[in-house]
Amino acid sequence: MLIIASVATVWGFGFPMTRIVLDGGLSVGGLMSIRFPLAGLLMFAIIRAKGIPITRRGMVDGTWLGLVLVVIFWLQSDGMRFTATAKAGFITGLYVLFTPLVAFVIGQRVKLASALGAVIATYGLYLLVHLPGGWWTGWNRGDVEILLCAFLCGVHMVMMGAFARRSEAWLLAGSQVVICGVVSVLGTAFLPSPYGFQTAFAALSHWPVAGATLYLALGSTVFAFWGQATAQTKLGPTESAVLFTLEPVLAAFLSVFWLKETMTPQQVLGGALIVVAMIVSEALPYMFRAITVPDTRP
Repeated sequence: MLIIASVATVWGFGFPMTRIVLDGGLSVGGLMSIRFPLAGLLMFAIIRAKGIPITRRGMVDGTWLGLVLVVIFWLQSDGMRFTATAKAGFITGLYVLFTPLVAFVIGQRVKLASALGAVIATYGLYLLVHLPGGWWTGWNRGDVEILLCAFLCGVHMVMMGAFARRSEAWLLAGSQVVICGVVSVLGTAFLPSPYGFQTAFAALSHWPVAGATLYLALGSTVFAFWGQATAQTKLGPTESAVLFTLEPVLAAFLSVFWLKETMTPQQVLGGALIVVAMIVSEALPYMFRAITVPDTRP
């Protein structure tokens, strides 16, 4: 439980760290092109140290995951240029709801609790981003990008679940991070100023930007993947789901008390409903089962 809680905490801190990097002048492409190649090199060093064989199947699966991953993080990072940090954290957390919905689309069974959670989360999202004046008032480009990011996180989760049954988890993690880094470098190289590498050196010359970038590479990527690979094989879905709700809550707390952003009471309620939806969707069925199924052990 401590490892999963640590991963959720690290990811929660990742939102203000991304804000520091972007406000410090490093472009989204520059951030992606530093964070993921560095993390990928370290992860493959771990793979070699653990003696994990590098198979063709694992690399192919990792490549597909990496192509989805690069879109996920590009949307999330770019979206944070236009929306508040707390909103970004709560909207990203909707991947917990999108994952079973994506699974349903491809023919897998979906729990009733997931459908209930989706309804609660939809209303929570409305409260989080809506402003009086019209149906779409309050929505901005960043909110839409991060909502799409959350949906693709659900797609990525379903793909990861399928690929993990035939490829080693560490190899999948490392290869997709490397692919994400390679695509980011190649794409950023062709972007005009200020979206490419033009501002990277000047931005990284400031310690807060360089430190936050290292945090995202080492903490939010290498440590987080290691934590998931290590802990979720030993921890039940109930505990994991509840602990992962720490991520958006911490992101919102840090945005208000560290970054000095503001949240209205309506937004606080909307964010709280999204957290409740996450717990209802993933944890409630297992909690109910634990209560209703008697313990038959001698």
